[in-house]
Amino acid sequence: MISLALSIICSSAIFLLFRKFKDWKVHTFSAIVINYFVAGFFGLALSYSEITFEKLFFSNWSPNSFLLGIVFISLFYVMAKTAQEMGASVASIANKMALIIPVVFAVWLYGDELNAIKISGITLALFGIYFSSIKEKRVGKKNSKIWILPLVIFVGSGFIDTFLKYTEEFYLKEGSSDSKLFPAMTFFTAFSIGILITIVRKNKEILILKNILAGLSLGLINFGSIYFLIQAFSESQWESSIIFPINNIGVVILTTIISFLYFKENFSTLNKVGVLISVIALLLISLST
Repeated sequence: MISLALSIICSSAIFLLFRKFKDWKVHTFSAIVINYFVAGFFGLALSYSEITFEKLFFSNWSPNSFLLGIVFISLFYVMAKTAQEMGASVASIANKMALIIPVVFAVWLYGDELNAIKISGITLALFGIYFSSIKEKRVGKKNSKIWILPLVIFVGSGFIDTFLKYTEEFYLKEGSSDSKLFPAMTFFTAFSIGILITIVRKNKEILILKNILAGLSLGLINFGSIYFLIQAFSESQWESSIIFPINNIGVVILTTIISFLYFKENFSTLNKVGVLISVIALLLISLST
């Protein structure tokens, strides 16, 4: 339960930190690239005494970390493109609604139980996330093909959560350093791709101090969000079909509260209804155990 709470806090902090990047005039892509390096380095530092070349590159989970790293950096680009073309709310909704994918796989692969209370809770969670995230102001596009972008976010985000649970279930040894090394190598893969893009684009923003500091902060938080989620899978008595909705709803509620209190953001009646529905969904999902 503690690990899940810490994952929710870290995940919420990522969204809030991105919100501050605009105020601080941080070059977002540069901070993201630095963040991947910092997150990877932090993971390796926690397991320094157990690191070997073979363990990093030839463990049974190594291919999984490389694949996930590619998805991380690629999905970020698609999310940025979607926010620019269709609005940030569209990207946010597609990202959070993806919880349905790992829930379905949890029932199929791991035999998680489905009952009426859990189904009701998950259904309400989808409505709650949608209503709490949607904004009145939309960016319209005549080109119908542009809607493939949020579809990619939906599938990609769902894949990440599903693949993290799959790797934890079948590849990471409980009580070993794998839970730190796996996300570390995932982040280093994303960093390697990001730095190549930076070099090709001849982007010098990555050398500016404020971007480095922003990337450092983001990297520590980002590592925590993944590490604590993996820990929640291995430590919690809850099924993953319960952990995923609680994690997503928790992020929505916490981010909304802080945005209202700290950033003084205005929320429509629909947003407030969405948060209320999310709380009810959280209670139902918890009771389904």
